[in-house]
Amino acid sequence: MTTPVPAASVRLVRPQDMLVVDFDFHNLRPDPGADPPQLRRIDPARPCVVVVRFETQHVTEQTVYENEPDRPVPGAIAARAVGPSRIAFTVPETVKTIPYSESGLLRWWQWVMRVVPGAGRPGDLDTDLLVVDWLHLTPEQFATWDHAESPVEHDGRTELWHTRLAARGPRGRPDPRPVPTVRVVAADEPADPAEARLFGALHPEGFDYRQLVTLTNPPEPDAAPVDAALLALSAAGATLDLDGRWEPSTTPGLNLKHWEHHAWQGRDNKVVLEQYGFLVPFGHRALLFTETKRTFDGTTGVAYLEQRRFVRITEPVKEYPGSYGLPFGGRSLPFTRIAVDGPVPPVLPRTPDPLLPDRPDTGFWIQSLDTGADVAFVLRGTDQAGREIRFTASLGFVLHDVAIRSPEPGTVLRELIDAYGGFDRITGDAPDPRRSVELAGQELGFTAETDPGTATHPTQRLFWGLQGPPGPLDPRADSPLFFPGMLAAAARLPTVDTFYGPGAALVLGYDEKYLRDGFTGNPGEVYMRVRDSVASLASGADKPVERLVVNSSSTGGFVTPNFEIGGLSRALGAVGGKIESVDRLRDEGTIAGKAYFDLKNQLNQAVLFGATFLANVLPDNAAGTEFSPKIKKQTTYPKRPKDDLPDTTKLPDGHLMSIEYSTPLVDFGPFRAVVGNSRAKLDLKIVNKVNYAAGSNTNTVSGKISLFELRLVDPAFQFIGVVFKEFEFSFDHDGGPSFKPNVDAVRFYGPLAFVGAFQDYISDAFKDVSVFGLRLKTYLEITYTEVRVGVTFGLPDMDMGPLLRITNCFLTAGIIVPFQRKPVRAAFGFAREDEKFNVTVYGFGGGGFLTIEISEKRLEKIEGALEATYTLAFDFAQIATGLARIAIGVYFKLERADEDDPKAKDEVVLRGYVRATGRLSVLGLISITAEFYADLQYRQLGNESAVTAHARLTVSIDILFFHVSVALEFFYNLHGSISDESLTGGPGARRALAADDEPTGFGDLMSREDWEQYCDAFAA
Repeated sequence: MTTPVPAASVRLVRPQDMLVVDFDFHNLRPDPGADPPQLRRIDPARPCVVVVRFETQHVTEQTVYENEPDRPVPGAIAARAVGPSRIAFTVPETVKTIPYSESGLLRWWQWVMRVVPGAGRPGDLDTDLLVVDWLHLTPEQFATWDHAESPVEHDGRTELWHTRLAARGPRGRPDPRPVPTVRVVAADEPADPAEARLFGALHPEGFDYRQLVTLTNPPEPDAAPVDAALLALSAAGATLDLDGRWEPSTTPGLNLKHWEHHAWQGRDNKVVLEQYGFLVPFGHRALLFTETKRTFDGTTGVAYLEQRRFVRITEPVKEYPGSYGLPFGGRSLPFTRIAVDGPVPPVLPRTPDPLLPDRPDTGFWIQSLDTGADVAFVLRGTDQAGREIRFTASLGFVLHDVAIRSPEPGTVLRELIDAYGGFDRITGDAPDPRRSVELAGQELGFTAETDPGTATHPTQRLFWGLQGPPGPLDPRADSPLFFPGMLAAAARLPTVDTFYGPGAALVLGYDEKYLRDGFTGNPGEVYMRVRDSVASLASGADKPVERLVVNSSSTGGFVTPNFEIGGLSRALGAVGGKIESVDRLRDEGTIAGKAYFDLKNQLNQAVLFGATFLANVLPDNAAGTEFSPKIKKQTTYPKRPKDDLPDTTKLPDGHLMSIEYSTPLVDFGPFRAVVGNSRAKLDLKIVNKVNYAAGSNTNTVSGKISLFELRLVDPAFQFIGVVFKEFEFSFDHDGGPSFKPNVDAVRFYGPLAFVGAFQDYISDAFKDVSVFGLRLKTYLEITYTEVRVGVTFGLPDMDMGPLLRITNCFLTAGIIVPFQRKPVRAAFGFAREDEKFNVTVYGFGGGGFLTIEISEKRLEKIEGALEATYTLAFDFAQIATGLARIAIGVYFKLERADEDDPKAKDEVVLRGYVRATGRLSVLGLISITAEFYADLQYRQLGNESAVTAHARLTVSIDILFFHVSVALEFFYNLHGSISDESLTGGPGARRALAADDEPTGFGDLMSREDWEQYCDAFAA
């Protein structure tokens, strides 16, 4: 475009008040013959234009960042002057001449300003104010300028001449009361981007000053001009007080909320930029402030333009339900509301860590200038169950224009969601701490609850990810289109820990169908999947968490419902099984029992009667949810007086945790579920109740197995079966275990089938009967480790006078049902250790016993003893009487180690002994007793063995009321050693008594091994 050439020009210089302006006259020419001199139109048909030009009004200056150590030294601060400014006027047609004088040329209010009507670079005959970095400003067309036509003095000093933008009054003259406005009509492109960053007052990181052109001009719907409370031009430069404010916009590239600009005589004093944005990941609205101020360095005396940036949160509380574009109805996040309680974000570092390394200008992590570390924001979330959770987290900031765009491929928001939406940064040994929220075991409700506490779990941490809307959406100015979601959580299940013992935190992830449809079409109300690690959850690996009862006393000792946890159900609590099993429960409301308890490691399977795997006695066909274990927690609250309902606004006063399980059973191994036409059924209920106020924690168990038979040993070789009409059991920590077996019958098979002939006589359990001279008796013995049930066959005594006498002979056959993890065993024998059979031949006597225990897999234990004795009594005329007895015996035991205990070892004991006892009494006043005992023992424990000898001599003397006793005892190790030997002088040996009158201690009666076994049976 050709630059118009003025018809005349003149420079007006007035040294007294430093007035320096240049005038260009277009279609106007001075008339030298006029008196006074005038400017006259040249062509009446063309407009007359006066252009007033000013020298440089602004100096662009280098900025430094707050507390930046390496600042430029005095004289090294970069600066450059911007181009000249101009004000263009159109002379109205009614004005034929203009006084060609100093005062005539300064009456600008009589003329109409020429401005660019919209965005666009000003022409040579348009007003163009270059008073800030990079920008071209123009006033509104009907504004004017106010200044003095002659010098102004104050107390002998002359005021600097300046012209000030002003609104017009009613008569067209300048009116100082209304605030005039300006628009930014064009922006220069920096020739050197590095230079643009150097001069950063209007070009800080992440701010595009060109958006001011759009924000102040049509057709932008929310365009608004900038208030110019002060805009004055002078020979010393421009003085400014500008203030522009805008609402958030959906127009691409617009982030600016507020622009405040103060300058004095061409040098910036304060520049404030406020940009709209949102916090990552939770989406709160926030503002990014960039504040540049003139500050004086006390050391160098330099007045630097010092800059700092900080974030201010404008939406401290974020409500998620109903949010525009919220995916999954908000079900992917356990929070419905998150409030930011503090702190006030500090000044940011000059270059905080970017959210996207390749796009540092789009978003960053909020960090502290002083520490260089992320700010730990204190957040308060309201979970899906209505509880408040407090936690800290790192937060990021992303610009408004990035956040409101639909995350289509190629957009910055899509890059952000891809970077923070997956498991890449939360798996492995060192997950990104910014992606996790530490909750320190607080109770977190993961979904809406029907009963308080049923979907609430103590949670160690959450791993968050970003999500987009379910589909393309138009932008809304107040709504980001990214949303937080929970990718995984590490949580504990108190119900499981209470009944199974504490274990590692479980990894939880929302079920996909629950996210998509909620509980619609989800009869099992499955909302969560459980995995053994975040990596398994990320890869989709079918790795549920295996949990087993650590101590069977927590479930009453009788039934240990160990199983693997694959999911969580709002209706059932913890759900066992792999993906297929949990899918079936979710989609059909049914679950296969065997799949539910199917573990690759049988040691961890659910167990009945110590060794019968629960999976094996469950039916193959699917059962409804009424047959699924219900593992639930319910929080208890104080009651509201008005309606006696829980008041969830108050602190809870306790909680209930329970396992409820009811299922039919099938035959497997020794367990026979079908008796006649009926099928066995298991009903189990375990309740843990905690009262916070009382500080009490009670654990109760009740259960029943109805109509079943335990039959041993092997299907090909069966000899005994016990039919239970019911087996009820209960347990609490105050009273311990209790059992109510209702034995219907004892049946005999194989070699004991002959006993069936007497079945009618022993059908009434626990009654002694006599059949053809045989004493038949069923017995039930309950100890802290097992239940023994069976039958004894008493044989008739044989008495042939002094020649031969045989007494206390009986056979036993029964079943041992352990509470702990040992197999069900068949037990039979001849006599018992505490009831030996007796044989007497003249003066010689003896006895013994033999017991055998067999499981369905192997011989478990054989134990027996034989003893021969000879007794001689004498009496010398009733003056001296005495008794002498000598006994010789052999004891043998073979006991197999527990297969499930890696520390257990097979044990073999063979012991031979002799015992000689003598007693002499004189007139009943003096009594002397002597006993000699000696044994030789071989003991093998695993691969270790030892041969030991032991002897003891005890002599006691009683004279009237005087008593003395002396004992001598020794142990001697003949061969080998055993590391945990308990029958020698090695570690763990029982203490030998020094004298018979020394008190017998508890340790003499019970070994440490026996005591630990006792404690294990009752420990919580």
